[in-house]
Order: sequence, then C-alpha cells, then structure tokens
Amino acid sequence: MIKSVVSKCSYRYFIPALLFLSSFSLQAQNRFEGRVSDAETDLPLSKFTVLVNSTEYQFTDGNFSFETAEVPSLIIFTAEGYFSFSFPVSTGPTPINIRLIPENVNIQEVVIKAFQSEKRLLDTPGSIGLITNQQLLREPSFTLAPSVNKLAGVWMQSGSINTNRLTIRGIGARSPYGSNKIRAYYGDIPLTNGVGETTLEDLDLEQIAHIEIVKGPSSGFYGSGLGGVLLFNPTKPTQNHITQQVSVGSFQTIKYTGKLAIVQPHAAHSLAYNRIHSDGYRENNETNRHNVTWTSTLTRNRTQVNLLAAFIQMDAYIPSSIDLKTFQETPEKAAANWASAKGYEVYRKAFGGISVQHTLNRNWQAKFSTFGQTNRNNELRPFNILQEKNNYLGFRSVLEKKYASENTTSRFILGNEFFTENYQWQTLQNKDRAAGNLLTDNEEFRRYNNIFFLTDLNFQEQFLISASLNWNQTNYRYQDLFLTDGDQGGRHQFNPVVSPRLAASWVMSKQTRLFSVVSHGFSPPTLEETLMPGGLRNTSIKPETGWNFELGTKGTIGKSFFFELSAYYMRIKNLLVAQRTGDDEYIGVNAGRTNHPGLEIKLDYQLIDRPMWSSFVRMNANLTRYRFDDFTDQENDYSGNKLTGVPASVTNWMLETNYINGLFANLHFQTIGSMPMRDDNTIFTKAHELTNIMAGYQRSFGNLSISLSSGIQNLFNTTYASMILINATGVGSQSPRYYYPGLPRNYKTTASLKYSF
Repeated sequence: MIKSVVSKCSYRYFIPALLFLSSFSLQAQNRFEGRVSDAETDLPLSKFTVLVNSTEYQFTDGNFSFETAEVPSLIIFTAEGYFSFSFPVSTGPTPINIRLIPENVNIQEVVIKAFQSEKRLLDTPGSIGLITNQQLLREPSFTLAPSVNKLAGVWMQSGSINTNRLTIRGIGARSPYGSNKIRAYYGDIPLTNGVGETTLEDLDLEQIAHIEIVKGPSSGFYGSGLGGVLLFNPTKPTQNHITQQVSVGSFQTIKYTGKLAIVQPHAAHSLAYNRIHSDGYRENNETNRHNVTWTSTLTRNRTQVNLLAAFIQMDAYIPSSIDLKTFQETPEKAAANWASAKGYEVYRKAFGGISVQHTLNRNWQAKFSTFGQTNRNNELRPFNILQEKNNYLGFRSVLEKKYASENTTSRFILGNEFFTENYQWQTLQNKDRAAGNLLTDNEEFRRYNNIFFLTDLNFQEQFLISASLNWNQTNYRYQDLFLTDGDQGGRHQFNPVVSPRLAASWVMSKQTRLFSVVSHGFSPPTLEETLMPGGLRNTSIKPETGWNFELGTKGTIGKSFFFELSAYYMRIKNLLVAQRTGDDEYIGVNAGRTNHPGLEIKLDYQLIDRPMWSSFVRMNANLTRYRFDDFTDQENDYSGNKLTGVPASVTNWMLETNYINGLFANLHFQTIGSMPMRDDNTIFTKAHELTNIMAGYQRSFGNLSISLSSGIQNLFNTTYASMILINATGVGSQSPRYYYPGLPRNYKTTASLKYSF
C-alpha cells in the first residue's frame, strides 16, 4: 500500500520554489524542505523523523529543512502512529508536501470533532468509536455494517443494501425495519428526521473522511439521542486530482465511483458520482443506487464557508423476512407474498447545507449552519402501496468563548438547533401492482428546538471537566385528510426535557487516562405511536428516557500496546413498545424499564515493527447483560428476561499487515452470541462466527496512483441471520417470519486510478 500521498507544491510554496529553482545547481540539490501533515485531517504533524541514508533528522510543527553532503535516492519519513513513506528524490525539487497515513494502532492520537472539542481521542472523556476512510474502504463488503460492527458496543444488522438497523449499547433494538433512537449528522446536516429515524444506507462511503460514534446519550452539542450520535465527516480535498474506481463482487454487483477535486489558495471543491448495481443474493433483491455529492470550502481571512449538497436515487426490490423452514432450506428465496407482488421501494432524496464559521477575535468564534432535505418515496407492498413526501428545514447556531490563565484553560459554548419537518403519506390499494382506491391520506408537521450549553475546564493539562446541558421541546401536529373512518387529527406536545451530561478525564500519566461520564438522554415516540384505533389518541404516552453511567481508562504501554476499557450501566424507563394491530399498523405504549450493563474492551498490539514491514493484532469485545427490569406487555410479564434483538457478546479479532512496497493484508474473525427474538425468550438465534479476508496493493508513479484490492466475506460460508424481525407474528396459518439470511461466501475486487495535477 502507499504509505502517503505526495502532492505538488501548494500555492503558498510557489514563490519559495521559484527562488529555489532560479539558483539551482549541483550543490543546491542537497537541500530539502517542506511540510509533513496527517493525510486524514491535513493537520501538521507535531513530531516526525526524516531518514536519509543512515542519518536521522527530528522535526516538529510540521515543517522540515535539512542539507545532505550527497544527493540521496530515497528519503524516508516516519512518525509514531503513521505508516512510513519513502520519497524518491527524482520525482522533483523541494519544497515538497508529504501526507502520512495514520495507523489504526495509534488512533487515539487522532484529533476528533465530537463536541467541537478538537481534542485527541485519547484526551476526550467518554467512549467514542472512530472509523477512518481507509478502514471503510478496506472491507470486502459494499455496506457500512462490517465497519461499524468492529466497534465495541455498536451493532448493525443488515437485511439487504437498503434495509439496516443500527443499535448502540442495545438502544434501538426494537425498531422494526430501520435505525431509531440515535442521531446522525453528515457534516453539520442532520440525517435524523423529526421522530428520531435515521437512514444510513444512502451514504457514499468513498466520500466519508471518517466516522465518529459517540456511545451513550451525548446530551448537549448534538441533542439528546438516547443511544448516541454518529458523525459522518465528509472528505475535503487537499490537492487537484481525478479519481476513477470500479468494484465488482458476487451476485452481479458492480460499483463505479468518479471524482474531480480542485484546490485553490483559498478554496477547495469536489464533485463525486457513485453508482451501485446488484442483482442480490435473494429473489426480488435487485438494487440500483446513484449518488452525487458536491462539497466546497472557502476560506478568507478569519472566515470559513463550507457547502455540501447530495442527491440519492434508490430503486430497490424488497425480499423481506422469511420463516425458519425457508431460512434453513432455501434462504435465497424471498417471502412468498413479496415475491408474488414484486414489492419494491423507489425514492429520490436531496439534502444540502451551508455553514459559516467566523473567528471574531482570538477567543471568540461563531458558527451558523442552515440545512434542508427533500424526499419522495414510493413503496409497493403486498397489502397496499405507500406514497410519501418529506421535507425539512433547520438551522444551528453556535457561539464559543475561550479563556486561558496560567494554570487553567476553559471554553464555553452556547447553541441552538431548530428543526421543522412536513411529512405527507398516503396508502392506496394494490391492484395488480397499480395504485387503486385511496385507503389513508395523512399529513404531519414535526418540530423540535434544542438549546444547549457546554463548558470545558482544563486544569494544568492534568484534569479535564466537561459539562453540558440540553433543553428540548418537541411537538407534532397531525392532519387526517381521509375522514371516512373518523378524524384522527390532532396535536401532541411533549413536556420540555432537560438532559445534562457531566464527564471528566484525569491524566494519570503521560500514557494513561481515566475517564467517567454521567449523561441523560431521551427519545420521543413517533406521532403514529400516539394514535389509537378508532380515532382515539394516547395523550398520556411519554418519551423514553434514560441515564448512562460510565467509568473507563485508555492509554498505551510502551510503544506497541494500546488499551481501552469501559464499564457502563444504562437505565431506560418508559420503554416504548410497538404493538402490532395489522399488516402495517402499530400502536405505541409505555411498557416498563430496561437495564443495560456492559463492558467494552479494545486492545491493539504492534506485533512487528520494521522499516519495511509492520503488523498489528487488534481485539475488541462487548460483553453485556441487558435485561427487562419491569416490563409488562398486554398482561404478559417479561420482567427479568433478556433484551430482545441484541447479542449477549460480540468479539472481533483482527490481523493487519502492511509492507513498505504498497502491499497490505487484513484478516478479520468475528464471534456473535445468540440473541432472543421474542420478549418471552422462547426463541433465540444461533451463535456464529464470521471470517473476512482482504489484500491489496497501492503504488504511485509520479502523479499517477494505482490501487488494487480483493477480499472474501464469510470465508467459511457460515449460515446465519444478518438481521431479525423481533416478535414476528404469522398471518393466518403462516409461520412467523423472523429471519433475514446473511450472505453466503462472497467476494469483492476493486481497482482505482488517481491522477494528481
């Protein structure tokens, strides 16, 4: 693999380079200077080493300059936590710009954006998972699930490319077909709608620089999602380039990506197009998706403007879940009714936003963002046709003040996020795949307002306290436009919810941190869950609320071993239960409390550390004992039972090897414990193991970079359920359909060309 990306001189080095060339001579060839930065963030490295023949030079603050008695053929750049890079001197004169790619073993050194802290992951109090662009792309999969499932405490079930459910520490497991009770942002743009539902399968992974996952309620800067927050940070180009990439895989899957990036002295722009087609493993499983993503960054003096726009076109057939017999004997089959109806979903979605950040003076900073989304969806189902229109608008404003004294540094943040959404949906009769008579006609207006305050106090760089407070007001207004069965329209406004968060980090030594967190979160019911049969409304329904208590430590032992241990306990009350009343009808009730104790472990060890070869062994695990504490559903008492839809344990074992000549190889072994599929705990999935392997080669030839990789997912062809539908019920004499079968052994091969200019 290529250990770095080398770009041409930036404009700010144009004049020094011109002066250098004008005095060029045999002696002048022996002087070298330039800049070394992080390839993920483009921030200058605080410390790095330059190796010339047998001489080492140490530099700080990102800049280097040295002279040699002889002209070397190769200069090697190294830094702790980064892949080394060998720069061939013959590629051109100095100054040069070296961008080192970070190794995952020192990922705690990466500066993150969660809570707008700009702190290293090591110094941030709390459990935050980080997935880099490199990790996303080095998976033998076309979906996000394998990457996030490598993080302890995070579990994503995948029924198909367009059907996924993400849970964090057991929160969101009761959502039938999607991700709920978490919040997600793409840059500054919320991906979560007004009732807490998030669609993650839309995103183009190639355009994500890295993902930060805050585990547990993050009350304050990102609202008060009960499960946590996902922050998708879009890539920002640092050099002019054109990229063409093609991936092919099993089940006639092909994915194409094209990207153009233009970088100017005060601006950077990128335009990317992505298309994926797959026939799918199962019947009625064909998927076609198109993504167009545009980003721009404009910088002038003390002001930075970021613009982002994206368009998604999804056309996907739906195989749905199947019963046990079909799962065991013919898992490639679709559910009979969905196959007969040739059910599908088609939607067109566009979202975008603009954020302006201005430094008022040395200690004051203001940021304002506005965003919006429009979505049109049509879903053909065996029992009806669903047509949806969804539009939302919102803004975020943040004001930050920093203070510094001899022994203490602090900052204060005051902000507001306002969100308003209009959701319209109709159901119509399905008459031989054509729309028939109108069955329902509805319109919702959803609105929330978050006011948040956050402060950090850092005492002598030894003790950090982070406190935040979030105030939320949520309300719905529902109009029933189909009155033949009575008017179910009305309003529902929840009482304001105040959610605090208090976190602390103590520097026990240069290598070790101890942290603790106490935080509160909530999740309001959807408006549909407040509706009752016969036009009645459940005005007493309450949001789910919960407290998270956490204690952990993270750090390094020597230069080769990193560890992170976290013990947490979450207590959720007013548990929302969706009781099924028809094929596509549910009502919501508050049914009790759940307890979520767990232990998360992350270990990284550098097995081999040689100039030409490095190898890492990584392990993480999540051990849980989630239980219903007090849970009664329709007079059935499930208190003490295991929480439905969450495995009791997940472990990941990874071996990653990198060679300086551009080769890499990754081996991933995962174990997943059994999980209950019903609240009465009478049926469980089987525990299983999965093995993935991937290898590749990356190399630069002047301005041209090539990359080839290939991998196998589910190497040993394990039969397993990649997603389940909890508490499934059979219609008439049919068996309940719990299972979405996982993919059998399958492969993915990728070829990429990048030309820098």
